[in-house]
Amino acid sequence: MRLVSIEMLKPEMRIARAVYNQGALVLPAGRSGVDKYITNLRNMGVDYVYVEDDKSAGIEIPDAIAERTRTSCKQILQNTMQQFSISDKLETKGLEDCVNTVISEILNSPDIQVSLNDIASNDEYTYTHSVSTMVYALMIARKLNYSEQKLVVLGMGTLLHDIGKMLIDKEVMFKEGKLTKQEYEYVKMHTLYGYQALRRITVLPEQVRQIAYLHHERLDGSGYPQGLSGPDLNEMIRIVSIADVYDALTTDRCYRKRWPANKAMDYLLERSEKEFDPVLVGLFTQQLAVYPNGSMVRLSNQCIGIVARQNRSMPLRPVIRIIMDSNGTEIEPYELDMMETLSVTIIESELEIIKTKRPVSPDEL
Repeated sequence: MRLVSIEMLKPEMRIARAVYNQGALVLPAGRSGVDKYITNLRNMGVDYVYVEDDKSAGIEIPDAIAERTRTSCKQILQNTMQQFSISDKLETKGLEDCVNTVISEILNSPDIQVSLNDIASNDEYTYTHSVSTMVYALMIARKLNYSEQKLVVLGMGTLLHDIGKMLIDKEVMFKEGKLTKQEYEYVKMHTLYGYQALRRITVLPEQVRQIAYLHHERLDGSGYPQGLSGPDLNEMIRIVSIADVYDALTTDRCYRKRWPANKAMDYLLERSEKEFDPVLVGLFTQQLAVYPNGSMVRLSNQCIGIVARQNRSMPLRPVIRIIMDSNGTEIEPYELDMMETLSVTIIESELEIIKTKRPVSPDEL
């Protein structure tokens, strides 16, 4: 399996992970002849898909939870949010079941380096982002040996952390051009709107509301809405801020394309101690693949290959399946273990990633 941009789809490729749009199945896993669907995928705002072909045969892309669990959680969250927008009532039972399932799978999953990015259309971003952010936050909390009760609170808070975006004008929320100062200040109100909405749901713990309200705060006081810093930010808020930013960076947005995993990890590491808790950043990055399985890379010898598997002790030196020589000519694939060939390094990662549409402020993540 590998991740490719839709522009790279070829007749011999098969869909490896089902593609959904607004909760409806668009392309099932196993579907071949996928190049015929490029225009439809583009119109839906889907720019990348997971495929299988001869070049990527046997490559596994590990995730912390099952695909069916991700799909189910997104659908439950979407249905819940849509009902909330109509009735102003939040049905928490389905969300609680989702959180408990994710917790169970994460606690029982092997200690893997996660490589998977969830793919969704632009109008499903909030639901996909919320589920992925929950998974990342719970991965950090697992390393901290959180009790089941604390994991549930963290999971619910993270799953609902962006509920306030449901109350923001969609034309502003999903604007492709640069936001005006007034628009940016308006979008930042989603934290307050989310907190106020969750206050009406009396069965929720206060910490769940606080996560929705404070997940954009930073250790150095540079965040919003209150500019809190240091000891004023409890551990759950610190966890969610890291998970939220990483998923935002590695996911397509309406105004920019996703960042490669290694660049997003560099972003967190460079800002640890200043904006993010360095201990929590360390626990998080230990569980992620710097160069994810199934992503295409260029090596220092100018060969191009697909990351086949990880060398856990040396995350910067995975095993690469070489598919093109230094002249860009397709060749019979062979595997190069970068732990055994130390003269070769990765110089460009996730080649399907398109440069950002415009510069993005960290505050917009």
